[in-house]
Amino acid sequence: MNMPAFDGRGGRRSGARRSHLLATKRGWTAAVGACTLLVLAGCTSTGTEAPRSSDGAAAAVTSASMPYAGVDPTATDGASDRPVGASGDAASSSAPPPATTQVPAPGGAGNIQETVPTGTAPSNAPVALDAAGDFGNGIAVGLTSIESISAVAQMPGEVAGPGIRVEVTITNGSNQLIDVSNVVVDLQDAAGTPAVPMTSGATPFSGSIDAGASASGVYLFTVPAGYSNPATISVSYNAAAPVVVFSGDTK
Repeated sequence: MNMPAFDGRGGRRSGARRSHLLATKRGWTAAVGACTLLVLAGCTSTGTEAPRSSDGAAAAVTSASMPYAGVDPTATDGASDRPVGASGDAASSSAPPPATTQVPAPGGAGNIQETVPTGTAPSNAPVALDAAGDFGNGIAVGLTSIESISAVAQMPGEVAGPGIRVEVTITNGSNQLIDVSNVVVDLQDAAGTPAVPMTSGATPFSGSIDAGASASGVYLFTVPAGYSNPATISVSYNAAAPVVVFSGDTK
C-alpha cells in the first residue's frame, strides 16, 4: 500500500494538486472543442438557420445578415420598379394602344418647297372721293366727310402730327342684317405710302347694320412727311365682298 507524500509542514498536498490540474485540463479541452465545432458549423452554414445573439436568443434577421446565392439584394420585384418598355404590367399599362386606322394628312402630302400664292381680295375700279361706292351686293359705302386735323397721340407707338379725319357711311340695301365689326379703312398717298391709323377721336364701326339701315364710323390717320395727292382710300367690310376704292385730293 502506497502512502501519500507529506510536505515539510505535514500536509497531504501532492495527490490533491494532481487531481485539480487534471480537472482543469479536461475543462479547457472541452471548451476548445466546442469552439471549434461552432466555427466549423458557421463556415458550412447554408443560410437557412437564423443567427443567434451571444446569449443564445434568435437575433433579428435582416437582408444584411442573411447570405444570398446569385441574387442582388437591392433588386425589387414590384411592377412600379420596372422601367417603361420592359415586360410586365407597368410597361403594358403605360404603352399606347396600337393604331387601328391610318388617317391621311389633311390636304394630302405637303412640300416645304412649295410656294403658296398670296390671296388678295378683288377691288372695284376707283371712284371719286365724293362718289358712292358699291360692294356689288346691294350694300353701298360713301365718304361722308374728309378734313385735315392735328392728330393727338394716345396709345403707345403713336406720334402726334398732321393728319386726316375720314367719316365713312355704309348703307345696307340688302334684305338681311350685315356684320360691320370687321370693317377696314386704309389711306395712302400718291406714292403708295400708308398713313398711320390713330385711336384718339376715332369711332370705328362695330356690331351690325339692319336691312335698309345705315351706320357711320370715323377713322383718323397721321400722314407721312412729303404727303402728296391724289390719295387713295379703300374700304372693306367682308372678306367675301370686293374692296371699294376712292381716289382724289384730300387736302
